[in-house]
Amino acid sequence: MRRRGVVAAGLAALLVASALTTPSLTSAAVGVETQGTDNLDPAIRAEMERQSELAPAGNVLWEEQVRAPESGWASLAYEGKGLTLYWKGDLTPGMAAALERARQWGPVVVKPAAYSRAELQAAAEKIISASEQHPEHDIQSIGLESDGSGLEIARGPKVLHPGTVPKRTGPVTSAVQILQEAGVDVPVAVVDRPEQMQLTVNRSDDSPPWNGGGKWEAWRGNNDRRSTCTTGFGVYSGGRTWVLSAGHCGSPPDDAYQGVWGQPGFDEMGPVHDDDWRSDLLLIDAPGWYKIFDGSANTSTTKVVKGWGGWTKGELVCQSGRTSGTVCAIRQSHERNYFLDCNFGADSDGDCDYTIRGIIEGYQTEGREATRIGDSGGPVFVLDGAGVRAKGITVGGGGTTFWFQDWATVIDVFGAYPRTG
Repeated sequence: MRRRGVVAAGLAALLVASALTTPSLTSAAVGVETQGTDNLDPAIRAEMERQSELAPAGNVLWEEQVRAPESGWASLAYEGKGLTLYWKGDLTPGMAAALERARQWGPVVVKPAAYSRAELQAAAEKIISASEQHPEHDIQSIGLESDGSGLEIARGPKVLHPGTVPKRTGPVTSAVQILQEAGVDVPVAVVDRPEQMQLTVNRSDDSPPWNGGGKWEAWRGNNDRRSTCTTGFGVYSGGRTWVLSAGHCGSPPDDAYQGVWGQPGFDEMGPVHDDDWRSDLLLIDAPGWYKIFDGSANTSTTKVVKGWGGWTKGELVCQSGRTSGTVCAIRQSHERNYFLDCNFGADSDGDCDYTIRGIIEGYQTEGREATRIGDSGGPVFVLDGAGVRAKGITVGGGGTTFWFQDWATVIDVFGAYPRTG
């Protein structure tokens, strides 16, 4: 099992480095781009722009939560014409002050939560620990109810890795039995989930400093390609820039390359510096730029990254993968802990039977496929005027269902903030 990231900085530290002056280039074919965010359905664009107007309020609250993660915070949600902060107990002085500042941007109401996010995640960890005592079980994921009312255990197919065939090797312990053994003291609902998450491992001629949304491959030596994925965002951490992507795409001592092996433009980016299996995040030791690709799989169109935001229930996001291109109208719904079952798949090292913590679940609201093979690690974002705001990176999906890791976790694991233009 791989180790936790080692470059994490203090959560309150905003890391600054000198700006690079050379823009990232691409030789992808230039044409009329129809898939990017400039061509969204008018109703979807209107809703995303309304949510974007409240994004500064959400950022004020999230920044305070990052500084004090063990507080009464349960979640943040877009509800009605404003934001709702679900909170247990009395507001801390820091959050009360943040709330006052946030309301300068729009309506924010506070609703009581029975349990904080920290309490719910602690209960989820008890269930995870109990499940680890059983080689086979039917728990797919453990979700945290966004209103702080309890947990939701989803039973059903686990994570599917391309080319694998589900195979049971022994008796399957039920979620109900594991729940009894865990002895949690919060309400837990058990539901059946038919969809199956697929790790989306699998635009192609970028150059340093590297944009987000481009194709990259993890290689160990000259003849062992580990995966093909998507670059996420250029980030600052430890006083310099890196490229962020998904942890299941590679690990040290892998090297990252951009483009297609054996083809012109296949360039070495740099080594995989560190990865964190618990959050499914990694850093590539390569200079990251402040733009992401926005459009089809072959687009040369880019958008400037202007900031970051934490996950918010009900908010619409887009993902930009090297296979799917830009896919929008994905509505965030839950925070989940997802079991990577060896019967259904493994990461690039063959590791499995572990739990990816804190990934965000969403649904493509137009019935489209949310993500495809090769999109793993790609940027997840919302609109911010003519630019975008970073929300996280793609983990996987199944049909219209989408999973990504959110930016508050990126800060927690690597102390990393998106590079902005």
